[in-house]
Amino acid sequence: MTEQFILEFAPLRLKQQGYSKYHLRHRDFIIEAGTTVAIPAYNEMFFIIDEPPGLVVDSDYGMYDSTEDPIPESIHIHRGEIKITNPGSAKRRIKFIQAIIVN
Repeated sequence: MTEQFILEFAPLRLKQQGYSKYHLRHRDFIIEAGTTVAIPAYNEMFFIIDEPPGLVVDSDYGMYDSTEDPIPESIHIHRGEIKITNPGSAKRRIKFIQAIIVN
């Protein structure tokens, strides 16, 4: 998803989930080769910006896979326990727009 699309889509998606108060924030992670980073995002939604290569993102919402052997369908919105894995031999960058839900 492009950043512009996410900025237009995120409010609609959050409203569908019943949330009217939230903050949007850009997040940028470097994932070292052969590692996994865990992000607890139980009161948040993470929208993947663009198509970061060579990474696997797994959460309660599904999986995004841009490795050389990808899954048939990748999910670009994540929530819950998010695990970002870099199975490659070089560090990779992934960017998100994070929607922090305010109660």
